[in-house]
Amino acid sequence: MGRKAKPIDLMLIQGKKHLTKKEIEQRQEAEAKLKPKSDKVKPPAWLDKIAKKEFKRIAKELEELDLITNVDINALAAYCDAYSDYIECTKIIQEEGMMVEYTNKAAETNKVPHPLLTKKKQLHEQMKSLAIEFGLTPSARAKIALPKKEEKPKTEEEILFGELL
Repeated sequence: MGRKAKPIDLMLIQGKKHLTKKEIEQRQEAEAKLKPKSDKVKPPAWLDKIAKKEFKRIAKELEELDLITNVDINALAAYCDAYSDYIECTKIIQEEGMMVEYTNKAAETNKVPHPLLTKKKQLHEQMKSLAIEFGLTPSARAKIALPKKEEKPKTEEEILFGELL
């Protein structure tokens, strides 16, 4: 399976230009035509109070950077829903403790790790993968902000033989 396609502006920011100037211009025009509107970026009604608050906070930041559109709402809502569930799991674990008593079929009582620890880990992974998509982690932003590589002038051989070298 190939790599995910990146927007041309992101490719240019990262300094990866394997396209000609004409191809870059054509791609920028095509992407501009395909860019969805961002006039209805509001939290979905099904989100709970905590998730809606997080949605509004992140959406505000992304709108300032022109990085969110109407079609991104569900992905951001999924992140915020996982965030809300993560907070809820954390509160329950704090109240009940990291270890809970478990009585098995033989009526023996043992201390075991709280079952919500597994769910909390799953929610963290879900949040992390969605956060990367929106550039919400330091490493995701660092990849976007990599400085452009300076292009060296082409040698006479490179001009004449180009791709053959």
